[in-house]
Amino acid sequence: MKTVPDSARSRNPGLLPQHRADLHASGLTDGQIAACGFYSESDPEVVAGLLRGHFTPARAAKLGPCLAFPYHAPEGTPTGYVRLKPDRPRTRTGGDKVVKYEAPAGAPNRAYLPPGTRSALADPTVPLVLTEGEKKAAAADQHGFPCVGLSGVWAWQVKRPKDPHGRGTGPRQLIPDLARVVWAGRPVVLAFDSDVASNPQVRWAEWHLAEALRTAGAVVRVLRFPGGPAGEKVALDDVLVGRGAGALRDLIRGAGPPEPPAPDGGGPEIVLGTDEHRVNDEAVRALAAEPDLYQRGGMLVQVVSTEADAAAGAAVRRPPGARVVREVPLPLLRERLTRCARWVRYVGKEDEDYKPVHPPMWSVNAVHARGAWPGVRHLEAVVNHPVVLGNGALLAANGYNAPSKLLVCLPPDLHLNVSDRPTQRDAVNAVATLEDVLRDFPFANPAHRAAWLGGLLTPLAWFGFDGPAPMLLIDGNTRGVGKGLLADLIALILTGRRFAVMSYSADKEELRKKITSLAMEGERLVLLDNLAGAVGNDVLDMALTGDRWRDRVLGGNKVYDGPLHVTWVATGNNVQLAADTARRCSHCRLETRDERPELRTDVTYTDLRGHVRVNRGALLSAALTILRAWYSAGRPRHGLAPWGSFEGWSAVVREAVVFAGLPDPGEARLALQTSADRDAVAMEALLACLEQMDPNRRGVTTAEVIGRIRDTTGPAPDWVPELRAAVEELCGKLDGRALGGRFRHFQRRNFGGRMLCKGGSDRTNSNRWEVVPASGAEVRPGPVPEAPVPAGGAGEDGPDPARPQPSRAGPRYRSDDRPHDRRDVA
Repeated sequence: MKTVPDSARSRNPGLLPQHRADLHASGLTDGQIAACGFYSESDPEVVAGLLRGHFTPARAAKLGPCLAFPYHAPEGTPTGYVRLKPDRPRTRTGGDKVVKYEAPAGAPNRAYLPPGTRSALADPTVPLVLTEGEKKAAAADQHGFPCVGLSGVWAWQVKRPKDPHGRGTGPRQLIPDLARVVWAGRPVVLAFDSDVASNPQVRWAEWHLAEALRTAGAVVRVLRFPGGPAGEKVALDDVLVGRGAGALRDLIRGAGPPEPPAPDGGGPEIVLGTDEHRVNDEAVRALAAEPDLYQRGGMLVQVVSTEADAAAGAAVRRPPGARVVREVPLPLLRERLTRCARWVRYVGKEDEDYKPVHPPMWSVNAVHARGAWPGVRHLEAVVNHPVVLGNGALLAANGYNAPSKLLVCLPPDLHLNVSDRPTQRDAVNAVATLEDVLRDFPFANPAHRAAWLGGLLTPLAWFGFDGPAPMLLIDGNTRGVGKGLLADLIALILTGRRFAVMSYSADKEELRKKITSLAMEGERLVLLDNLAGAVGNDVLDMALTGDRWRDRVLGGNKVYDGPLHVTWVATGNNVQLAADTARRCSHCRLETRDERPELRTDVTYTDLRGHVRVNRGALLSAALTILRAWYSAGRPRHGLAPWGSFEGWSAVVREAVVFAGLPDPGEARLALQTSADRDAVAMEALLACLEQMDPNRRGVTTAEVIGRIRDTTGPAPDWVPELRAAVEELCGKLDGRALGGRFRHFQRRNFGGRMLCKGGSDRTNSNRWEVVPASGAEVRPGPVPEAPVPAGGAGEDGPDPARPQPSRAGPRYRSDDRPHDRRDVA
């Protein structure tokens, strides 16, 4: 057998007339044929060497002369891979199917790259067409359409391992030739022959290819060629020859999004048996082919659109058309199992025949309850706006993105203009674009304006940092100042819709159920509208400082344990927050001197919401530009004060806001914490009074404090009324036991430079409390009685028998006023 040369073209065998006619029939010119290097091969030994495997020269001679299609690397060098089209094609063993093309035996699939297409592979701005076969790809390339040829409709994927039943298993991956192409953001059109519409196997191949390309970041559309007058197959080269490049260009413009094939009873065959584990495993593998099925938080889920306003009593009120994540109920799971697999059982004495059956409920229930489904895609969140990932990349291609586990659902009419490498000047200009819609809002100071921008950037940057983000509190000094409108601007710019609204409840159990519903349904933006009264509890605090949530699902024993990707926004007038909730908020304050600000007429845009909807693309592009400019500059740092519990958010969003020329949003939160923490204000006043009541630091009991307030035997010192007000603010009434509980809760905490510490106990075993300086203070225990005496004196707080008495050495305690914002950490 002759040795095959490195390049078959080096022999310059030329083209036989029939082969040249074949290529001309596809519209190829002699110049394109020469550029592609197509040639004829008539030597059986060379043909056998090219095809390898079981082809001997004698068997290769039966094929007759062959039209050869050599494959080249992107640099233009031959790869040694050659496909042949024989003049006398063989038929498959045991069948009558003609093998029109022959490929090297045992060699992995390759992609055919025409000469004009190779240089476009590294530039994702150049659209690519993918089609069947070398001749069609070369024809498209000749007419200026960069095109990649596939040697078969399934030849784009790496060969998958087989299960015991001979079926392919595992994820579908692009062959190396295709994997090396830069797909991120690239427009791609799949242009299979017209029989794709009637051939389910070709439709499935097209669908899986589209999914693989979208996973790689491409923006994929599908072209449908109309069939011939008599129903004959029409391909890409037929259109170019018969109607010209303009017709193909029009068909490409009309290409639509890929859609999964209609149910046809296809998919793998699942044979029922007593080995239920095997049946259920096969059912899970079949579900992995479902294009719109995901797993999230231990549940099988699907993404649906809300069609109408929420019913009364719903946890969240969403606008129509909003996309939510819902668990797949058992009846729909059973329906899906009939779509993705053929269910059969043996009949007859010798198991010779199959009979179609319905999926049994024992299998449906078992699959539904598994909690993990290998092969089914994990869904982190559904995003209705582009997002900037942790490496600064912009994710704006519709479809499922496997690396981030995000499903992107953008409207087709959204037009973005974001530079690949924006500068700091671009970021400053972007801020000016956004501030155009903010000019009529009376921000209390520039830091509050910066806090609003941070709230806008947070959802866009959410998947680029670890951990949660603080709630944006849009607070006003009066009604009608524009809080709701300012909040709406964020949602309208991001999604084109208004916020999903959730009412705040002081009932912890009710609030917990609402948050669980939010987490399960994948809600991304939630507005707590018109907060009133005291706001904040441990349930809300836990939701604000976590990006995962675990809770039992209402109405069953199932537990949701999954993502909580909610960006929280709240509005209200002079909102009173609990201390722990206040530190979890970014404050945006509006203040006006107008008595009726809602009647203002001196505004730039009378319909601001409508203006934002019309200009959403430009405004959203501006917000994305700020983030990408900060990433492009190398993620610069500006020495910002720490923001405890939100380090990840602070390291991205706060830094990007300051990078764009605005003040630190953190400057606005300290005043909020001070004003919102009513307990801290009361304790600071109370400790100042106790210093005057106990100047020698002998310590006082809560009974003595209450007794001093109630003492009417003589003129009261000036500090007594303030002491009374502070106790009533803390306890709601003058009660020694309640005051003791508050003292124990706040002991050794810094309040304006003072700390309250236990100074021991008196003869009745009641705790004595003393005020000490916070800075560098050492807690000094008071005298310890020789023998404990039962607590006496109604209204006094007694000792805690489970708590050991401090030693006389006295431990040291940190005196930080806000330990969560410390700088002195590694």
